[in-house]
Amino acid sequence: MSACVFSSLLTVLCLGLYGKYTYAETCPDPILSPPSLLVEYGSPAEVNCSIPNKPETKYILGWESKSSQPQTNNETSVMWKVDRLTSWEDAEGFGCYFTVGRNQCMSYVHLTIYKRPDRVTLSSGSDVVVEGNQTELRCEIENVGPGGKLSVRWSRADPKQNNTFTHFSDTSFPDLVNELMSVNKTVKLTVTPSREDDGVQYQCAAVLNLDQHPHVFTSQPITITVHYKPVIAEPLDTTVILAEGEMLVVNCSAHGNPSPSLSLDFT
Repeated sequence: MSACVFSSLLTVLCLGLYGKYTYAETCPDPILSPPSLLVEYGSPAEVNCSIPNKPETKYILGWESKSSQPQTNNETSVMWKVDRLTSWEDAEGFGCYFTVGRNQCMSYVHLTIYKRPDRVTLSSGSDVVVEGNQTELRCEIENVGPGGKLSVRWSRADPKQNNTFTHFSDTSFPDLVNELMSVNKTVKLTVTPSREDDGVQYQCAAVLNLDQHPHVFTSQPITITVHYKPVIAEPLDTTVILAEGEMLVVNCSAHGNPSPSLSLDFT
């Protein structure tokens, strides 16, 4: 029962007009466990949402989600759970709400859904390139996501350096920065091989730059053969004077690709 007290200063103090203290007067944010989630597309996932205490007035504690919307009006926690997470839309606006009286509080889950590419394939315009000519490397990535986290890493391995792959270039996609779903992407890179690149292997990788650490999915390597003009190692143009009947021995060598044929011309 409400009670009003009149003081000598004609100040009215009204006590208990609204009964006991309730959540209607303050709205705590729901507690998420875990608050962030990294889930592979098609895998199970779950997040719990709770409040510290049960309100004395009517309330609803529930989930906003494309795939599942559980709620409760008599418990202090509610679990969001799916056997297979296949809704890319859940990565945006996914959260738990607590409604009591006219107030509603919301806590959002930082959810990242990722999908391994179905395939990463590297090809070239030609497996054989003439020194100094350009050739195009083509990296095809199928059904990988989210597109906003995708980049491509280019690597090469030199047989003269133990065939160890080293990273030499990256390709990013500013046009996909807000893309939450999976994408198909074909990326091209132009290279101009020299004779030192003969036998070099190239490789591309789809990289998902996720919050914890990058996920890297690599293509099979391809090998580039470089054709270049022969270089005569010996002998250089020279004049040799011999006595009659003296034997002449000449070593002739040259390097080129394809391997050159050699002949001697005496004048």
